[in-house]
Amino acid sequence: MLASSTIHTRKNFRLNDPIMIVGLPGLGSVGRLVAKHMIKELKAKRFATLTSTYFPHNVVMLKNGTVRLLNNRFYLAHTSKSIGHDIVILTGDTQAITQRGQYAVNYKIASFFKERLKGSFIYTIGGYASQHESATSNVYANATSKRIVKEFSNSRAIFGESRGTIVGSAGMLIAYAKSMGIDGICLMGETALNIDPNAAKSVIKILSKRLGLKMDTSDLDKLANTVNTQIKELEEKMFSNIQGIGQPGLPGSGEKPSYIR
Repeated sequence: MLASSTIHTRKNFRLNDPIMIVGLPGLGSVGRLVAKHMIKELKAKRFATLTSTYFPHNVVMLKNGTVRLLNNRFYLAHTSKSIGHDIVILTGDTQAITQRGQYAVNYKIASFFKERLKGSFIYTIGGYASQHESATSNVYANATSKRIVKEFSNSRAIFGESRGTIVGSAGMLIAYAKSMGIDGICLMGETALNIDPNAAKSVIKILSKRLGLKMDTSDLDKLANTVNTQIKELEEKMFSNIQGIGQPGLPGSGEKPSYIR
């Protein structure tokens, strides 16, 4: 079987000059948290599903006793005339696991958005590695043009300070958008955790202001409290196991770790 990616759409969907928000699994689960929260808040409905032989060779076991392939899912939220754009939200189980797969799958997504959906703007969401956890996270950004950078100059997005590379769909889709003449921006919440609701909340604040949306983030606050409680419990367990044995800063020192990554 040749490597391939396929997008299956439901019939009779209509879109008004859509923008797309992409939140796939990645650093801090920031993108996925943002996407899932917006799907819930906007009551978005799934209208398309992407499957690919570039995804891991696993299947998901469902509550009804059946299975399904790993996939990426497109959701549609119709908005008011004052906003002027329908919102497509892309999330899913995984990203492509090979270099070739990343190029192939993200090209497929960008082409689908431009040619089939006639979309005009792509937001990709990811995490930016930090060495410390915080109740409020910086949001770093890179865009497809200087014009877009200027448009976001009054937002809390920080341009020009992020370094290195953007790995996976968060970067690839912005690069393809640029090559296809679509505007776009990558928003990266600063994170030091495996699951970071605070970083997701920081990104949502920028999106909400930009898109003219009112978003209730109380669910993310509750999740952040749960994550913080779990971290404290783990720190205390580690502390009690090593207390009173060795040198400061080393296992067995009795010194409580400053953070857990």
